[in-house]
Amino acid sequence: MKKPLILFALCFTFAGMAYSAVYEKILTEDSSVQTAVNINHDILIHSQSIDLAYQRIKESQSLYFPKIDFNLNASRFNNMEPLVLSGPLSPVSVYLPGENRDIYFSTRLSVWQSIYAGGRIKTTNKLADIHMNKVKNEANAVKNNVINQVKTAFNTCIMYKEKLNLFSRQLENSKGKPQIEILEIQRRIDLVKFNYDREVLNLLSVIGLELDTIVILDGKLVPKLKKFDLNQSMLLAYQFRSEMQTTQAQETIDGLMVNLLSMQRFPTISVGGGQEWMGDQVIGDKSSWYVSINANLPIFDGGGGVARVKQGRIHVRETTLKRSKIEEEIKLQVNKALLEYNFWRGQFYKAGMSEKDLSKVPYTELEIDIVYNLNRSYYALELAVGVQLDSY
Repeated sequence: MKKPLILFALCFTFAGMAYSAVYEKILTEDSSVQTAVNINHDILIHSQSIDLAYQRIKESQSLYFPKIDFNLNASRFNNMEPLVLSGPLSPVSVYLPGENRDIYFSTRLSVWQSIYAGGRIKTTNKLADIHMNKVKNEANAVKNNVINQVKTAFNTCIMYKEKLNLFSRQLENSKGKPQIEILEIQRRIDLVKFNYDREVLNLLSVIGLELDTIVILDGKLVPKLKKFDLNQSMLLAYQFRSEMQTTQAQETIDGLMVNLLSMQRFPTISVGGGQEWMGDQVIGDKSSWYVSINANLPIFDGGGGVARVKQGRIHVRETTLKRSKIEEEIKLQVNKALLEYNFWRGQFYKAGMSEKDLSKVPYTELEIDIVYNLNRSYYALELAVGVQLDSY
């Protein structure tokens, strides 16, 4: 019986040495979080959304500048009446005289500037800026969620790693014990090894690494011990939860949209000018030019504008109700997370535990489970309040 146990222990040791000799990465909790922030797909997708929102700001800012068009046109036609080319035939309307011609050339330079739009341009730019804030808040929410998943997965892996070390030591010290106890220890080692490998895959997936990456986890099961009360936790949630800030931004956006819809009934005034060279004339010869001012006042559209404004106001009330619902959900999440954390914190002290150095005084299996659940509830509380609690 001794020989098989010795052979198994040697195989287990050499397998571990071989495994560690070909590893590709050493992952700590901090390096895992940093790597996920850099390569996680969800975070990268929302970074593109931020870039898109920035381009939307640039587009809205262009409304302040004049529009300048330079058009060249060559037409071959045979018509007895004057004809105007527009729409898909030409981006700028081109006048063709009522004569028979072989090829007719037209060159035009035009400039238009809006000088009054009833506040539409300013409101459109505000919408773009607030939309950027909303997108950033959504990206922060995704980032916080990914970081929390990484920490939770890493904590679980370390827990199984500590149990694997614990059961391996028990197997080494099982000399003289009944065969059934040795087999039970071996069964528990196999189960923990399976769970460890599964959680490592989950960790690699959350980080964004290839699932076949061979890694070594460098870390210890250190208890997260802090004291929080409900008022403090709720204050942090209202201050840092990205969902709260996103709903506030959405409310502002909906309010501005109502204003923008109302402005559709306001007059618009623009000025512009152009110069056109037609036929066989060239630039510098006699040409046609114009300077004009245009004012437009919407009078009646069948009630469509009023209906759109009412739709916008209904949408504002809907967003307000959704925000209230989100606030209640956040309150529930904070209360539950804090309740669970305080429970496991109490269990930690009831078990007579302290912040041990695992390399000197290893935890028992019960202590490992308590510290694991304590840390898991700590990370859940971080997610509920929307901020990393290590600095509080």
